[in-house]
This record gives sequence, structure tokens and C-alpha cells, in this order.
Amino acid sequence: MYVFELKDVPRRAGEAVLDWDRGVTYPLREKKKIGLPLRKDTEFFSLAGGRQFIVRPSVTERSCWFGGTDEEPFLVEMDVKVAQLYIDSAGDEEEFYRTLVPNSVLAMATENDVMYKRQGDIFASRFSGEKNAERNLARLLKKEVKQGEMTILGTRHVGKGLGFVHDENVFFRGVLVAPDHVPLNLSDGLYLLGQTKYITHPAQAD
Repeated sequence: MYVFELKDVPRRAGEAVLDWDRGVTYPLREKKKIGLPLRKDTEFFSLAGGRQFIVRPSVTERSCWFGGTDEEPFLVEMDVKVAQLYIDSAGDEEEFYRTLVPNSVLAMATENDVMYKRQGDIFASRFSGEKNAERNLARLLKKEVKQGEMTILGTRHVGKGLGFVHDENVFFRGVLVAPDHVPLNLSDGLYLLGQTKYITHPAQAD
């Protein structure tokens, strides 16, 4: 929906304060305040009962921004196809959010009939509950298991435990920590980790 079609522009998205300004070119977050461009061709879609949103600054912009409040206010630049995915979902938010889950994580969760877990932009699906599963799998794949603190997929998320990387997959057992998020305990098994799809700058994601 275009901003000019809204009777009133939303001023909050959960804990996030939305600051609409004609002088803003691209969305920008500073703590709890999110600056948004106020233009006739700005597209805005409200999600999660108004706690989250997708905004596209103009019809020619090749990116859109996904933001609002998760545990804390957040804002992330994404490929413009994300806005189209929401439009294509015809308002089915559950289906829309599922399209953002990494393919490998979603496939494993479906195969094992378990629900994936999430910490911000990092998703996790349990691979095995067996003791020493990470060492057995690493040996099979000829990988070395790392122990201690490790950066997950080049993001702000840090794993404290055991893990290794195979191709673009991260296998991990332990606890994930990240700014603005509560720790995610993944100590009950070996998990496959992946990052939200379509993020433009993965290392800078909230």
C-alpha cells in the first residue's frame, strides 16, 4: 500500500518509534527510532498486528526494509522481492514468514517433523540428539570441530559451544548470543544453522 493511501501513517511498530520525514532517503534506525521516507510512492505494509513492517522507499528502489520490533526494535535491508513475496501471499503472514526461512533449515525441520528455532535473523533446526553427533558427522565430512566462541555466518551472533562449517551450512551445539536478543540454548543436540533469506548485507543484519 502506498503511503498516500493511508489515512494516518503509523507512528509506532511495537517498541519502535516511526519517524516519517520527507528528507529521509532510506530507512535508518537509531536505537528505538526508525526514520522512514515520506514520499508519494513509498510503499508500506504492516505485519504482526502492527509490530513489524515492510517499507519500500520508492517504486524504483531495488531494496526494501523489514523492521519494527522483535525482542527489541530492528531494521534490515532486504531484496525488493521480499515486498513482492508479501503481496503474493495475499496477506497470509504465516506463509510470508516461512518464505524467509533458509531452505536447508526448513527442509530439515520438515524432514524431522520438528519446529525450527530462531534468534533474530539466525534459524536453527535440530539435526541429531545423539551424544557426540557433531564429532561423528565432522569425521564423516572430514571437518574439524571447533570448540569455544565462534562467529556464526559472519554475523553479530556468537556461538559458545562446539561446531563446524560444511559448504554454506553451520552445524552447532551450545548457546547462541547476540545483541538485543536473549540467549538461545541449543545444547540438547546438534543443530543446523542458517540466516534469513534475501538480506542485502548479511553481516549488518539486526
